[in-house]
Amino acid sequence: MSDLSTLASVADLRREIFATGTASRDDFVRALEWRGDDSADYRQLLADIAVDLFVDQADPPQYVSIEAANWLLAQLNAHKLSYAATIALLSQLMRYAVSLPSSLSSFMLAEVEAAVVEGRPGHPSGRIDEADVEALRRALYAADAEAALHVTRPEAEVLFRIAHANAGKPTADGFDTLFAQAVGNHLLAIAFHGVAKVEDRLALERFENAPEAGVGGFLKNMLGATLPEAEDLQSPLARDEALWRAKNEADARAVRGRKDRPGRDHLAVRPSHPARRTDLGRAPSAGLSAAGGGRAAAGPRRSVPEGRNLSGGLSPPTLA
Repeated sequence: MSDLSTLASVADLRREIFATGTASRDDFVRALEWRGDDSADYRQLLADIAVDLFVDQADPPQYVSIEAANWLLAQLNAHKLSYAATIALLSQLMRYAVSLPSSLSSFMLAEVEAAVVEGRPGHPSGRIDEADVEALRRALYAADAEAALHVTRPEAEVLFRIAHANAGKPTADGFDTLFAQAVGNHLLAIAFHGVAKVEDRLALERFENAPEAGVGGFLKNMLGATLPEAEDLQSPLARDEALWRAKNEADARAVRGRKDRPGRDHLAVRPSHPARRTDLGRAPSAGLSAAGGGRAAAGPRRSVPEGRNLSGGLSPPTLA
């Protein structure tokens, strides 16, 4: 393991760390201890190492574990980075992770609050700039495993403390909008989206990576499947029609069997299908004759004058 403190530039440091394609936790610690300039390139290098370690190398990928988050926070507390470097590292991590512990977003919110209220090297107190607003947005809407994209009450309280402490002082234009949207998100609780658990994600990956079934397995699954019965393929109406047809045929056979029996009326009325009984609950038709009660010959029907009640004993008019 080479001594990275002797490297003069960030480019040499990056080349040494990613010589094998991936970084290790020892590489990350040595990068934190590097005594070079706190430049934008150095901050980007730290962020790239963190993403490679805790997002790309995670199992499953993009799921930051609780153990990894605790280890990272311990290193950030042990190695005092600048405010800009800390915010850049955590923002990059939250950008590429689909699930991470809420401790990371809470730590980032605390860093922004401390910089605004108390001040940090390179960041005077009593000022909210565009970088602070973007850092707040990243932390508030991070993919927390407990409340992804949903602003919790402790997070909303951080916004209130920052707003009260910075009242009447220079504030970036986007802070008021972020404040209103985040507090509204918390009060209405309409933006909650659950994140799949690690176990569910691993089960999905095992299913996707399982070998495909060969020809033998395909035929076995296909021939071993239970085919539906013919009755199951019929529509409900067709099944009802078949049931009523069978019942009517059984009644007809019973009537034919009673024909020669004395004292039995063989002209039994067969039940009709419910779908065909359209006259239930209706008034008698005007097409019925007064004498026989049967239906008259087809032709135009006369309308019944108003005030005439067919149930009052009056016969319906006959057709001409």
